[in-house]
Amino acid sequence: MAYWYKARKNRLGSRLGFIISAGCFDEGLVIEHYGSVIVNPKSRIGRNCKIHGNCCIGSNGGYPDDSPVIGDNVDIGQGAQILGGIRIADNVKIGAGAVVVKDVSIPGTTVVGIPARPVNQKEN
Repeated sequence: MAYWYKARKNRLGSRLGFIISAGCFDEGLVIEHYGSVIVNPKSRIGRNCKIHGNCCIGSNGGYPDDSPVIGDNVDIGQGAQILGGIRIADNVKIGAGAVVVKDVSIPGTTVVGIPARPVNQKEN
């Protein structure tokens, strides 16, 4: 029976354009828009993550194969990419089309651009 559920998930995911392994996300994942969402199985994403489609969360292709660790309540904009063994703090907003390759350690920060840089920072 487990094989049947896994095969069904893989067929549905390929039709919708999602490649998300089990155990990457904590509870509360929301995918706002249709589009490709690719997540490296080694990535760890916290609660209530919101993804707006056409996103990639994964390694940067180097060795070791490190993947991002993303905090709670992170909002990932359309077409954003989060690459490498980086850490994203809680309540961060990642702008549409941003490419995040460095840590975002201050909670509540909004990052935009290529490479992503903060546009506002909220101290807690």
